[in-house]
Amino acid sequence: MQGNSSYFLFNPKINNFPISLSLNKAIMLILKFILWYFGIVILTSIIFLPILKFLNLLPQISIKLSELPLSFKLLVFVPIYEEIIFRLPLKFSKQNLFLSLASLNFMTFYHTFGITILISISIIIAFIPYLQIIPEFYYEQLDYIWKKYFPIIYYGLAIIFGFIHLYNFNNLVFVQFLLFPLLVSNQIIMGLIFGYVRVTYRNGFIYCVLLHFFINLPLIIAAHI
Repeated sequence: MQGNSSYFLFNPKINNFPISLSLNKAIMLILKFILWYFGIVILTSIIFLPILKFLNLLPQISIKLSELPLSFKLLVFVPIYEEIIFRLPLKFSKQNLFLSLASLNFMTFYHTFGITILISISIIIAFIPYLQIIPEFYYEQLDYIWKKYFPIIYYGLAIIFGFIHLYNFNNLVFVQFLLFPLLVSNQIIMGLIFGYVRVTYRNGFIYCVLLHFFINLPLIIAAHI
């Protein structure tokens, strides 16, 4: 990242006047951040992978992309609900918060409950703001906290986004969990880039979904070649 985006990393703030982009500029924005992401990933891989290999802590990837249905899910479905969970609530609203919680519920209990029950519970969670069972005062307090502690929320969501991707690996040992920033540095970087895009640009959430899709695309294509 460069320019204002580099400054943002040291002083993250929500842009109260999000930047509107024409179609051409939106395409250039997506291309720029895709290139920045893969450039940074190459750099961190050069630095971190030899360290992990030297310490004999390089984990085995658990996700196998030999099945097209799984690949389709990772390419289309996962970017949408991960962006709803981790980027949508960066701009606080009660709707964004509970939609994020509904998606988090779906992701967390995907292998626990039947799909019908899981979807029903998630829909109920998403509709809580419209049921008016929580006084507006509490939302106003949350909005104040969100703005006051936005840097913590921004970095926290990026780190958690990275941490959950530890499930991509098999048979991790305790020390690997301690070194998780090295193992999932790519995803943490992704979270930082996407978070910036989300709060800086109008339609930032849509750009995040598209970025997520296009970053996953070459990895999934490579797995099928």
